[in-house]
This record gives sequence, C-alpha cells and structure tokens, in this order.
Amino acid sequence: METGFATFDYEGRLLSINDSFLNIPVDELSSLLNAQVERDILEQVLLSFTHLSNFPNDKVNLLKQWQLSGEGIFLQGETGVQFLLSKYKTPDGGTCYLKVPYSNDVEIQVDHSLKILLDAIQSLDIGIALYDENLCFVLSNKRYADLVLPENLREKSDDVFLPGRSVRDITKDLNSSDAFLLPSGLALEEWNSQTVKGIMSYAKNIETSRLDGRLVLSSTHKTGFGGYLLTIRDITEQRHAEDARREADMLLHKIVEACPANFLVSRVSDGKIIYFPPASRDRFGDIETAKSFFIKAEDREQYLDALLPTGTLDDYRVQFRRRDGTIMQGLTSARVTDYKGEDVIVSSTRDITEQLQIQDELVTQREIAHQNEKISALGGLLAGVAHELNNPLSIVVGYALMLQDKTDDPEVKRRVERIGIAAERCAKIVKTFLAMARQRPMQVENCNLNEAVEVALDVAGYGIKVSGAEISLALAPDLPAVSADYDQMAQVFTNLIINAEHALADKGDKGKLIIRSSFDDLLNEVVIDVVDNGVGIPKNIQPRIFEPFFTTKDVGSGTGVGLAFCHRIVDAHNGHLSFRSSINEGTCFSVRMKASQDIKREKKDPQPIEKECRHHRVLVVDDEVDVACLISDILGDEGYHVVTMNSAKSALAELKKHDYDAVLSDVKMPGMDGIEFLRNITMKFPNLAPRTAFITGDAMSPTVAEFIENSGCLYLEKPVAPKELLKMLQRLIQETESQKV
Repeated sequence: METGFATFDYEGRLLSINDSFLNIPVDELSSLLNAQVERDILEQVLLSFTHLSNFPNDKVNLLKQWQLSGEGIFLQGETGVQFLLSKYKTPDGGTCYLKVPYSNDVEIQVDHSLKILLDAIQSLDIGIALYDENLCFVLSNKRYADLVLPENLREKSDDVFLPGRSVRDITKDLNSSDAFLLPSGLALEEWNSQTVKGIMSYAKNIETSRLDGRLVLSSTHKTGFGGYLLTIRDITEQRHAEDARREADMLLHKIVEACPANFLVSRVSDGKIIYFPPASRDRFGDIETAKSFFIKAEDREQYLDALLPTGTLDDYRVQFRRRDGTIMQGLTSARVTDYKGEDVIVSSTRDITEQLQIQDELVTQREIAHQNEKISALGGLLAGVAHELNNPLSIVVGYALMLQDKTDDPEVKRRVERIGIAAERCAKIVKTFLAMARQRPMQVENCNLNEAVEVALDVAGYGIKVSGAEISLALAPDLPAVSADYDQMAQVFTNLIINAEHALADKGDKGKLIIRSSFDDLLNEVVIDVVDNGVGIPKNIQPRIFEPFFTTKDVGSGTGVGLAFCHRIVDAHNGHLSFRSSINEGTCFSVRMKASQDIKREKKDPQPIEKECRHHRVLVVDDEVDVACLISDILGDEGYHVVTMNSAKSALAELKKHDYDAVLSDVKMPGMDGIEFLRNITMKFPNLAPRTAFITGDAMSPTVAEFIENSGCLYLEKPVAPKELLKMLQRLIQETESQKV
C-alpha cells in the first residue's frame, strides 16, 4: 500500500495529490488543481476514517484542533487499516500532507529503518536527546552524553538517561554534576527551574559554559507528536574563531581609524560614501557623497572615465576642495571592487600641494641663481672696466690738480679746474661702481646717509636728467649718523632712483623727483624719502613688489631684483622700507633707520710737513709707468726724494742698495705681486715693513681685499688725488717716526 500525499501552496491552492491520499475522479481532479480546496480535501480524509489520537470525537472541530496542534494523527479505515497523517511546511511557505500506512509488516520495516536512523543519529557531531510530550526521556546519542556529563560520569550515562525518566530529574543531576559553570547570581534550584522552563518553551541558542572551559550551544525543537527534541553542540572552537575574527576586525578597524593615509570607499553609481575614516573627514569634512569634494561635476565624470574601463587607476591628477574651502592638488589611486552586490571605489589621495609649491620654489631659486650669475658676471665686467679706467683716471686727476697750482693765468686755471672736476667726478663714479660690485661682508660703521644719497644720484641720476624731469634735492644739513654699511646704503638709494626713473619714463619734462632727508625726533630715526610723480603702483600688485623677481616691466626692461634687494638690505640694518602710491599720482619710498648712539670720532689729519723739511726718500713701485711718474711728480713737487720702479723684483734689488723712509707699491703686478713683495720686505727688511703702503686699482678683488685687511698696511684706492696721496704718506711717515721715539 502506497503512502498518500497532497501538497498545497501558502494560500491553500492544490498543487498535487495521489489516489492513496484521496481517490478523486479524473474529470473532477482537473477542476480542483490550483483551486483553494485545502480545507475541503482534509475534511474528506478525516471524516472518512476513525481517528485514534488524543483528540475529541467531534469530527466537526477535529480539523481545526489538529491544525492548531501540529501533531501527527492516527486514522483507521473500515477495513481496519491504520494510517499516520502528518503535515510539513515547505520552503516556499506551503504545506505537504503525508498519509503513511501502518501495519505489522510496516512495523518490521519501521523497526529496521529505526535502527538505521539511530545509527545515523549516533554518528552526528552534535548531541541529540528526545523527550516525549510528558517531558520523559526517550533516547539520546553518545555525543549528547559527552557534552553534558563530566568525564567521570560518562561511563554511568545509562543511569542518568533512563527511558521514561523526567527531564527535571535529569536536569538536576546534570546541573549538580560539576559539568557546567553555575551562572553568577543564581542558586542551583533556580538554575534547574530556568533550564526546564527553557526546554518547555522551545528556547533556542542557549549558551552554557562548562567547568573545563568549553562552551556549548543548546536548542529545543517541537516534534510532530508534541515531544521535545534537544540539540547541543560544542561551539568552543567556533567561538574562538569568531573572537579571533572579531579581534582582527577590531584591530583592523583601529588601524584604519588611526591611519594617517587619506582613503575612502564610495559607490560608483551615485558617489555615496560607504566608509570614511577620520583622516579623510579631517581633510574633506562631514560629507555624504564623493561628489562634494570635486570642484566641478565634470571632474568626477572624467575621473570615472579614466577609472572604470580597467577598474584600476594610479597617480591620477585631481583638484579637491578641502573642508575649509581651499583647493588641494592631489594624486589619486583607486580600485573598483564589489561590496554587497554593488560596484564601489576604494581610493586614496595624496596631497601634493606643498610638493608643487616646493617645485615652484626650486624653479624660483634656480632663477635666482641664474640672476645671481648674471649679476656676478656683470660685477666682474664692471670691475674689469673700473680697474682699466683707474690708471688713466689717476693720471688725469693727478695732473689736473697739479696744473692748478702751476699757472697764474685765470683762464687756464679755470679750464684746468674744469678738467679736474670732471676727472674727480669720473673717479667718484668708478669708486661707487667698485663699491657696488665688491663682494664682502657687511661692514657697519657710522655713516651719513646724505652722502650716500649724493653718491647714488651721481651714479643713477643721469637717465632722469636727460629725460627732462626735474630733480629736487632737499637734504637736512645736520643729519645724525646711522650705523650702516655705507656702500650697501648707496646701492639702496641707487636702486630707488633707477626705479623712479622707470616710473617717470613717460612724463618727459613734467616728471619730478624729490629726494629729501629728515630726522624724526620722536622715534629717533633718520628718514630718506624718494618721491616721484610717475604712474604709481596698482593696488592689486602692491603686496608683491618686494618679492624677488616680481616685476611689472616689459621683458628685458627689469629683473624684479631691485626693490627686493633694497628691502633685504634695509631690513638687515634693522631699518624699515615702506611706500605709499596712487595710480597716476606717483610713489614715495621711505627708508627709516635708527640714529647711531655712537659719537663718530673724526680722524685727525696728520700734521703737514714743511716743504723744506721733506727730505724723506720714497720708493714708488707700479707696473704702469705713467702712474709711477704721476706719483713721483706729485711727491717730487712737495720736496720728497722719489725713486720709481716698475716691478717688485727690481724694487727689492734697489732696497738692497739704498735706504728708504717709505715704500708705496701697487698690489696687482705681473711677476711678483704686491702680496709677495711685502712678504719679502718683511723677511729681508723687517724695519721697512711698517713703512710700506699700497695704492691699488683692484680693491674689489677678494684676494686683494683680504690682503689689505689682514696686512694692516695703509692703502689708497685709485684713481689717486694728490691731497689724498700726500695725507697718506705724511701719516705713514709720522706714525713710523713716532714709534722710533
């Protein structure tokens, strides 16, 4: 006899049925399929049999009570054949009903099947125990005893798990056997009561700790006949793995949260941020979508166009908006991956804003180095020109001044005087050039800024004069001295005058330059103003005019070095360079420096030597014959006995033959130079070394400058004026004679 079955969907529609469950004519069956006839068919099955279960004999309420109970029901037909009617839920929410025949032959078959089933139960790795509807023990497998009994009681498991024994008694024995750890705050009786209540209420996933440290998980399930099926399994290893995984996840989370690298996870479709670590929140703020930090919407579209074809992107240049609104230059690397069925982007962005600034700074520094090289080359050229001019200028200046005293003709005297003035002006300009080109440490001493202004105007004022502009000089007569490097301050004023010349270029004879000096009693500061009525400085570039290499002039007209240089020099002297300017009205640059606290001690000129007493012998050494003759003529007119030599070697030979009161030598000479010449004098004629002085046209050379400073000898820079030459010689002779006394 076959087992009958019938299946229905979740709304009670008939899906399938066989004749063993209910014999329905073929023509009628076709109309019942997919019809809601579940209740009608079950009533026909139940009402056609005598039931043998613990249900009332009221057949009207039998179906309702049986469906509510969920238990199996035994049925017996008119022929005495018995059936077991049971129901099961299908995965899609429907119901499957089985009508299994039950007879003595079936018992034999069931008994065999039961043995197979029990053997299978014993092989399970979870513990199983079955209790009937009265909570009496039916059966269990060995794994159940191993999990709930301590090792010393496992051999006596049959005494604990006796069929028909009450679950309360078994629970009491188990909880008293030192197998499990008594929950904190619970007495043994309370624990026993809670355990039984959990079984009766079909409690699921109850964790219990054993005394040996193992952890078990138990659940109770309702059987088809109203009994209780207990399952228990060891979850110690699973829990350890879960704990390890959870700790690893927590560690990873902490690492990610603490990681200074900026990265985020966002959805491809709409840019929604899935994960946003603190470092990224600090950079971009509390935003919800990656679209927020792109400058323009099309920027993200271009980013996705580059990323999505391969799903990989490295060092992609981007511009992002920071949380403070500033723009960040960055390099982004990204990967596309799957998260919960959606494409997401894992991206990391490196801020290269500072790196780009450093690169720009390197470009600027290279430009500075290039400009310095040009300036250095220009300085070398200037030095060479100045050195070549010094010797002929010395001759022009010297003889012009000498001729003034040689003639009584007023017209000749006037003309010679003009030659002398022009020559002295040339000499002054050359000396200024040398001072500007000279590379030496800053030498701070008391100096008068009025003099520095006048020198600067002599050097740089020509361009303004030829343009027709008016130059007005208003210098305070009793201006206090300041502590400064005279040469550097002259360069500052030269640059300011050149800057004014450019501003006045289009003014013609309407241009005006005013240079004035004053003393601020309140602040104890000397003030120099350089004022022009030129084009002025636009407001938008005024904050940048002291930046190196910033210029508004056309290419080739300016380097952007001048004002930056002025600012640096004045600042190095603890002064202040400022300006005020208006478009088409002009500009005023003001240099303010603290007045010196030191009282400048004037050097006393040496006492003039009466002409009839000038019997001293002087040796003059210079490779330029004309210069040597000039010095000889100047000194000879004053009564000195002068011998000239055109090389250091011949001068040493002369010193071996005759005694001299003083030696005047050039420094740069072919063959033996002045440095080696002094070294030989010191070794061979030590008494003459203090009476040796130098006249040089190359004082800007580092070698010569160092020699002059370290030797302690008196020196004079070419071009030579007769008065300066005589003063130096008189000083040299008087100092050496005073040392003799």
